Amino acid sequence: MDKKKIIDFALRLLVVIASNVLLSFATVWFLEPAKLFSGGATGLAQLAQRLFLKFGLLEGVNLGWFILIVNIPIMIIGIKFVSLKFTIFSLVAVGVQSLTTILLPEGPFAFLKPEIEELIESKKQIGIEYYGIILTLAICGGVLAGVASGFALKFGTSTGGFDVLGQALALKKNISIGTFTMLLNVLIAILGGGVLQSQWLIALFTIIRMVLNSLIVDKIHTSYTFTALHIFSNEAEKISYDIMNEMGRGVTFEDVTGGFSHKKSLEIYCVVSTYEIERALKIIHRYDKNAFVSMTPVKRISGRFIKKTIV
Repeated sequence: MDKKKIIDFALRLLVVIASNVLLSFATVWFLEPAKLFSGGATGLAQLAQRLFLKFGLLEGVNLGWFILIVNIPIMIIGIKFVSLKFTIFSLVAVGVQSLTTILLPEGPFAFLKPEIEELIESKKQIGIEYYGIILTLAICGGVLAGVASGFALKFGTSTGGFDVLGQALALKKNISIGTFTMLLNVLIAILGGGVLQSQWLIALFTIIRMVLNSLIVDKIHTSYTFTALHIFSNEAEKISYDIMNEMGRGVTFEDVTGGFSHKKSLEIYCVVSTYEIERALKIIHRYDKNAFVSMTPVKRISGRFIKKTIV
């Protein structure tokens, strides 16, 4: 492994650790005190833990252990349908998240937890005096979780859980990761907040949190949207050769004439996944630092376009 690959691996590993620590803070400090649900596998783990507690089982077992167990079958799916390297990063993510959740002390809003739990156990509806703080915790938790998941995916890593499932669907079915996770998360909110806890207000605030989370993930992580590159350069042949050989992307030439110089040259047309733009620019600037590149979003592709894992 050369120096460049070692640095790249170390950077991704750092992003995995940082994003999952951030995700744990979002869950333990902001969501748990208000009995709100996190997204993805963490939300599923919360649902499982509270279901066991409802029947007086596994009391005292930390949420981190539930997160670890829920992620095991998801990792198997990742190995089969995404990539081994992506799944390895996901395993590290799950380990960091589980350990941080176990070790993290209760945050500044822990005072709210026993009050909400008492209302749930007595089957009383949450009063209006709690609305403001629960909504604030939902927004903060949603933003932090969205930033953590979005940046993890952007750097070709994962926070584990539904990120792996979403990545598999994005590759195989061209389904937006944010859309996929939002649908599953809304189901968790309804089952956990409304059905299990009989607090539809918690379900509503959880859905608000999840919508924020999904919007931020899709805003930050753009791996499976597409961009058309229109490249104008006197080094078109060399640039196109490296794009085809290094990136595995097809190119099309078009004869063009400069409006000022009236010189004839070639325009390169190429469609790439949005996360590949920086790589394409490096190739272009390798031969022509003054190349003119126009980029336009592509909503849909029909025909052969190979989708690749981001790591």
